[in-house]
Amino acid sequence: MDLEEYNRLQQQLVNELSNLLLILLRPFLEPALTTLEWTAALRAIFPEVASFRRRSAELGRAFYDAQRDLHVGSRHDVLLTDYKFEWFEEAMRPSREAMRKPGATEEALGQMILRVAKEVENGGRRTILRAVETDRSVKGWARVATGRETCAFCMMMVSRGPVYLSAESAGLDADDTTAQQLWEEGDEAALNELARRWHPGCDCKVVPVFDRKNWPGRDAYLEAERLWISATKGYRGKDALNALRRAIEENKLNPADIAAA
Repeated sequence: MDLEEYNRLQQQLVNELSNLLLILLRPFLEPALTTLEWTAALRAIFPEVASFRRRSAELGRAFYDAQRDLHVGSRHDVLLTDYKFEWFEEAMRPSREAMRKPGATEEALGQMILRVAKEVENGGRRTILRAVETDRSVKGWARVATGRETCAFCMMMVSRGPVYLSAESAGLDADDTTAQQLWEEGDEAALNELARRWHPGCDCKVVPVFDRKNWPGRDAYLEAERLWISATKGYRGKDALNALRRAIEENKLNPADIAAA
């Protein structure tokens, strides 16, 4: 399995899940939900979410196995990541107030579905990250954008290449605003933690790197690195990210095109 196939299969999974959630959640748009009713709604969809997340984890393991076989020639066993209702409930809190209002909007429903999709895709991400942590043959992992929703923050993370090893705090939320608050003066530890955060709708994949000169997404990383260096010269921290965003806007660049380089 190569990156293109892995991305396609994960996207098919998300599309299938999204269509199902539109059917299951639309009845909750009209009434004003109590806290108990909100929790009950989450419990009603959780078995489906957990099932889709496991399928995502299985795809992640298959992708990791294929990449390892290509470079090492053998398999590294790793358990699939588990998922608990309490974690799902916590992840859905940003959608709670909007969805509990009487006559909640389709936009609120769409944002909730994006959050659920992130939780599902994190099954694949976390499985690969766990394998990287325990596999002595791997050099690290890289964050690789696939072109669906590549923002300036994601492009910044892509430009760092295969520098990551730890999977601590994988899968947390981070939009541009949160990222700027967390990122202080280009601190290396802060950057590494931010790389393991995914916003709703994020298209980034975790790619294991066994050969630093040959890995899926390397060309896009080099292009993103060149853009980062040229756009952020003389800037640090939050100012550097803002400079990258300006360069993308002023030059009418499409981050998705860079991600697909």
